[in-house]
Amino acid sequence: MRLATIEGSQGGVARRARQAPPSPALISGALLTIGILGLTLPTLFSLAQTSWRSDQGAHGPFVLFIALWLFWRAGPPASARPGPASLGALGLVPALILYALGRNYGILIFETAGLYLSLIAIIFLRWGRTGLGHYWFPILFLGFLLPVPESFVAQATQPLKLWISDSVVTLLHQLGYLVGRSGVSIQVAQYSLLVEDACAGLNSLLGLTAVGLLYVHLARNAGRLHSALLCAAIIPIAIAANFLRVVILVLLTVYSGDRVAQGFSHDLAGITMFAIALAGMFAVDAGIAAVLPRDRRE
Repeated sequence: MRLATIEGSQGGVARRARQAPPSPALISGALLTIGILGLTLPTLFSLAQTSWRSDQGAHGPFVLFIALWLFWRAGPPASARPGPASLGALGLVPALILYALGRNYGILIFETAGLYLSLIAIIFLRWGRTGLGHYWFPILFLGFLLPVPESFVAQATQPLKLWISDSVVTLLHQLGYLVGRSGVSIQVAQYSLLVEDACAGLNSLLGLTAVGLLYVHLARNAGRLHSALLCAAIIPIAIAANFLRVVILVLLTVYSGDRVAQGFSHDLAGITMFAIALAGMFAVDAGIAAVLPRDRRE
């Protein structure tokens, strides 16, 4: 009889536990996740349909997956308190307005910038300044996901394209190849190669810079001076990799024709460029470690 009473009381406790409502923290977390996904997924779909299909935004999927991994790797900040609601709203409301304008009028840069700023404001509201400091690099890295307007790319990269075109022609002349140049167009036999933004422009520089910064961030055992020197080497390494890519494409045109150079080999040259840039980062890292005394790397 007593055993039945105990079993009955245990069953009542179990039923009450099953019927207990979810905690407010769980509900707010679920609603926040749904809200973030509701904002993010349409924008990612727009990026996948437009920017990521072009040479200008080809690094987008890489940036997205690495940024998500960086957030997961960082984990939630310990002993963090929510930021002031008024201050967070001051950043969140304008960001959502910018997002809505971009979404309604099809201006992708407004839409992605509004989403990016909204995520920063949400992190502040959830974890305060501690959260922003904890997630500073994933937030920075995610910024490479923002599409750059084509008009800005064309103007900003023109000096770089001219310099690379001239340098490639000068080098190949010294090696005995008959090549010429008109602006950013390189003449090889009966072919004319246009040094475009994808070959030697801001787009590839952004992708290579993202890779370089990721490398520096993951090399946590390096001191501040070591990391600063690595960061200073990112842009020169990226420009050198772009230069070598154009040289490879010109030589492919000389020996195999324009069809090969502009086909699969063009994409292969792009992969080679990233491999060269990464190898350059390894080489510079090793050189700094060999030359700089360990006590001065800090």
